[in-house]
Amino acid sequence: MDNFYFVIIITCVLTMLTLAIDVGKNTILSKTDIKFFRITFIMVALGVICEFFGYYFDIHAMRPLWIHSIVTLLEFSIAPLLSVLFARSCGIHKSVKVMSIVMALHIICQIIMLPFGGIFYINSDGLYCRGPFYWIYLAVGGIAFLYIFIIFTYLGKKSHSNNIIKIILISLILIIGQVACFIDDSIKSGYISLSITAVLLYIFVQEFIRIKMLNTIEKEQEISNQDPLTGVKSRIFYDRKIAEIDEMIAKNKNLIHFAICECDLNNLKLINDTYGHESGDLYIQKCCKVICSFFKYSPVFRIGGDEFVVILQNEDYNNCDELKERFLSFLNNEAIRDCVLTEKVSFAIGFSKFDTAVDKSVKDVFSRADKEMYLHKHELKKY
Repeated sequence: MDNFYFVIIITCVLTMLTLAIDVGKNTILSKTDIKFFRITFIMVALGVICEFFGYYFDIHAMRPLWIHSIVTLLEFSIAPLLSVLFARSCGIHKSVKVMSIVMALHIICQIIMLPFGGIFYINSDGLYCRGPFYWIYLAVGGIAFLYIFIIFTYLGKKSHSNNIIKIILISLILIIGQVACFIDDSIKSGYISLSITAVLLYIFVQEFIRIKMLNTIEKEQEISNQDPLTGVKSRIFYDRKIAEIDEMIAKNKNLIHFAICECDLNNLKLINDTYGHESGDLYIQKCCKVICSFFKYSPVFRIGGDEFVVILQNEDYNNCDELKERFLSFLNNEAIRDCVLTEKVSFAIGFSKFDTAVDKSVKDVFSRADKEMYLHKHELKKY
């Protein structure tokens, strides 16, 4: 017996059994994927064992001959069937049923032809021989490998363009190993290539799902960072931002330069009650556009239904006093403008700069801006 081949077989079987045990641990796969990967690994291990015993029986002309026939039947049945298990392990559903029917018919055909030696037979010397209808096995094998190649290519495109090369290489490992066996039965590379494919596919699918999850998390984070009504930054993003600034203040407050402008909309409840919430939403959007038009270099946050906060930075911070005067002038003019309530932009504002001498956090700066905002709101009531 070829000792090298024996070592390869033992290695393949132990690898498959190890993965079958480990597949449910520390994995991001779903329970269904875990189940099918476990079945796949077990079936590959069984196929490897059958291939080995078929080879062993051939060398030693083992009897009774029917045992050799059954082992070879299992070996021939499992190999094409693995195409269905590979596809199902990857989360493919639609085409699996059709391929399962094809594989089931193939197994039935083999069983029917077994007594007559149609696809293969064991001769009187105990040696495996190809039957007159061996081409059926070749045809089914060809269909199976083409199916796997299409499925793997689809997965590569679906996951990431760079993964197409990976998945094609995995497919080639499988196809080359199987084609070598079809050409020459003495080349025992069929289940070795299937074992390698199973391992690489398991790694690929986990990577694919991990990337998919990360992309989903990233998209959800982007959505949570943006206020859906106005398109400016959300309250969630604001909380993260001030946490970052507080951390920077704790490290070295002398390197931090920013100011806060708090904006609180007026008349929103009255507009909602009088004209409806749709008009109220339009009013919020209109006011938000005005705020954004004044602060072109700073992030604007909607932290409440009628409340906006701007963290002034860059040129806006440098021109803070000028911006404040322009903003107040605009709002005071709006307050006396004679127009329908929904067309008037009315909100109170409060400004405050970060002072290294007294401020320990963003909260301290915000408190001063909040007080100034309420003073402005009180003044606007005079108009």
